[in-house]
Amino acid sequence: MQEQDTLNANKAMFRRWFEEVWNKGRAEAIDEMFGPDGIAHGLSDEPGKIMKGPDDFRPFHSTFRGAFPDIEVIVEDAIAEGDMVA
Repeated sequence: MQEQDTLNANKAMFRRWFEEVWNKGRAEAIDEMFGPDGIAHGLSDEPGKIMKGPDDFRPFHSTFRGAFPDIEVIVEDAIAEGDMVA
């Protein structure tokens, strides 16, 4: 049962990320949830470049929210396996 608790906690964090960072626009939540070794793929203007840690991600978030200030992300379902959630 402990594994299921971990999977549920990971899914809750996933949902919280989209609610806090994107829907509410709370940039400070990036530091709360994006670890220093966290990686974001496919978001850079430079092909093949990855964003590592909150310092790399913050400018992307600011630019994206500036372009789409009314963005609303709705997570209808989340699938978790190991330490990954989609």
